[in-house]
Amino acid sequence: MDDDLGALLRRHRQDADLTIEDLAAASGVSDRGIGDIERGVSRGPQHRTVEALADALRLRPDDRAALLRLARDGRRRPAAPVPHALPLPRRVPDFTGRAQERAGLGRVLRGGGPDAPAPVAVVTGPPGFGKTTLAAQVARDLRDDFPERLFLDLRGVDHEPVTPDAAVRRVAEALASGTVPPDPDAASAHVRGLLTDRRVLLVLDNAASEEQVRPLVPADGPSAVLVTSRRALAGLDGVQHRAVLGRLAPGDSVGLLDAILPGRGSAEDLARLARLCDDVPLALRIAGNRLAARAGWSIDGLVRRMAADERRLDALAAGDLRVRAAFTSSYEQLGPGAQRLFRRLALVDAPTTGAGLAAALVGESVWRTEDLLDELVDLSLVQHLPGDRYGLHDLLRLYARSELEHQEDAAAHDAARAAADDWLLRTTVRAGYRFEPDHAHEGSAVPGELDVDLPDQEAAQAWLRAESASWLPALRRAAAAGAHARVAEVADALHWFSDLWATWDRWAEVFDLSADAATALGDDRLIAVHEGYRAWAQSICRGDLVRARAAADRALAAARRCGDTTQEGWALSYRSWIASQSGDLAHAERDAAAAVDCMLAAGDHEGAPQAMLSLAKARQRLGRLDEAAATVRATITRVADPRTRPRAQVAPFTEANAHVYLASILVEAERWEEARAVASEALRLAAPLGVPRIVATAHLARGRAHAALGNTDAAVLDIEIAVAARRELGIDAPLAAAVAALAEVRAAVGAPATGPGAPDRAPDRAPQPAAAG
Repeated sequence: MDDDLGALLRRHRQDADLTIEDLAAASGVSDRGIGDIERGVSRGPQHRTVEALADALRLRPDDRAALLRLARDGRRRPAAPVPHALPLPRRVPDFTGRAQERAGLGRVLRGGGPDAPAPVAVVTGPPGFGKTTLAAQVARDLRDDFPERLFLDLRGVDHEPVTPDAAVRRVAEALASGTVPPDPDAASAHVRGLLTDRRVLLVLDNAASEEQVRPLVPADGPSAVLVTSRRALAGLDGVQHRAVLGRLAPGDSVGLLDAILPGRGSAEDLARLARLCDDVPLALRIAGNRLAARAGWSIDGLVRRMAADERRLDALAAGDLRVRAAFTSSYEQLGPGAQRLFRRLALVDAPTTGAGLAAALVGESVWRTEDLLDELVDLSLVQHLPGDRYGLHDLLRLYARSELEHQEDAAAHDAARAAADDWLLRTTVRAGYRFEPDHAHEGSAVPGELDVDLPDQEAAQAWLRAESASWLPALRRAAAAGAHARVAEVADALHWFSDLWATWDRWAEVFDLSADAATALGDDRLIAVHEGYRAWAQSICRGDLVRARAAADRALAAARRCGDTTQEGWALSYRSWIASQSGDLAHAERDAAAAVDCMLAAGDHEGAPQAMLSLAKARQRLGRLDEAAATVRATITRVADPRTRPRAQVAPFTEANAHVYLASILVEAERWEEARAVASEALRLAAPLGVPRIVATAHLARGRAHAALGNTDAAVLDIEIAVAARRELGIDAPLAAAVAALAEVRAAVGAPATGPGAPDRAPDRAPQPAAAG
């Protein structure tokens, strides 16, 4: 007969042909709870938990009784004899960094008193991040505040952590030897009473669960409890401060290495080594110790050994200190589902991921995957980041990759990546459709279990931005595999959205891939569409007017071959913009006028106003300001008319863009009152769109109008906003114009000019046109 609860439960589960996940679903007991029982971490689970498991397993009466007896015996297991003293660990002479965490913990732990709750602070973080070392250092920092400082290792990552009753007895023996009552509840009350009457700092290191800690927390009094754990211990009540440890600051990492290796390397050499250690304290200490123990080794030599990802974890070993072992002790605490998810997160191209992509990697529902991610976060193997994102530190990513290679074969890797890529590209299309006039309704479809919810444009835009570092590599792989139709579909879904995020530096690559895919498919209409996208990206995102013009010419030729008047209009509109930028203003006006004719003939409500704005820009640059203003006003009228208004978000974007065009023309015409009013309206219209280029240009136009009208304070404020926005956009010529305007206004009021050199004042030109269809 089995005399171990975990072994007996595992045998019954296997006899029933159930996985841990199956048993969890049938019993209502969590994966983690079942895993803890089977591994011996939880040796005395509650009666109702065992009853639920027995019911789910449909055990016979005698098997049920045996399972319940072993659980009851586990709860009653007597504590082993323990030493009375609980001293702090050996001092670390080269402790470095963590000043903010030390100050915060010290401030909270000192705050106890006779009429106040006993302070409780919890330090959590991934394995190897220095939780124990920090806790011991804080205890030493507080030696004048706490005459007694006790340190108890609860062995939270061992197969058999210290039981709650054993922990109570060890602390009680350290405080008052020989006074502990035999009953567990009485012993807990006794130790809390001892802590209430004395000023004791109790450091509970490496806690496995809340139940280890609760019996040792006094209700009030001057004592304080400092807990460290890889788990979040979210169920622990009364915690007044939680410190979540991240990596060391780069300067502190270099300082720690320098303390271990005084005089062995330059700051630059130590910084290179620190980066390969991912600024993780355990890794830094191991690397430093390896070099300290080998006088003949150079830092460069160790850096070369660690530079190869597949060798780095094995290189981070010194004696019995091993980074891999620290990670393994946490990994083994996970249930099978969480282990598989952790391994496959190594396949993610980006530093962070959302729950949807994680679900696609393991083929689970999003809600189920969120539970698995919570398990990983709870053990500090994965970080939960703002925006509901999840990230792996670099060394943990290497560990996940090594486990993936050892636990799953190459075919499984390829299948998981293929499923994730398929999900990424499908979701990119779903999100992009939110901005596409022809498909906007498709983005509102009810998502399936593997899909994320994208209820509106805001959610779709947030997803596209957040997952761009994952869906773009998936698009590259699709292009490399010859999935040309898929590549074109994804790019087509994104082209109107690209206007709202024109500052992203990867659009040129996206539309290069799609234009090449269209050419490979040999479809003239697709070639016209995607060469047009390429022309937009090359001119707007890269400023490469030569490549942009070549792409626009190819688009025009393809549109005329297939007789598509709409695409002919778009190609002509692109050519007009590019010619205007090149200074070929006669051709710019001619192409724009032809583009307007094509769009009106085709009845394209989205394209017509873009072509009209290109025509206005050409006329502005030709100095025919009244004609340019009239063309923009006609554009605004067309956009406002329900019969000709563009669909979806194209209408508000075009309306805001047109007002910016008009404000720029009015500034050049020195019609200051009108310019100020129109620029203010442009800002109002642009506010919900979040397009920094429009906002920057509108602020600049209004600032110039304010300056001409004598409102210098308002002028400086507006133009400062424009300069800041254009500096972030990184577009040289418009930034120089904004800086020059700011210098001129400040000079007029005797204020010092700032920023880069101020060129001669020149009117800011009209903003870039919308990305076209």
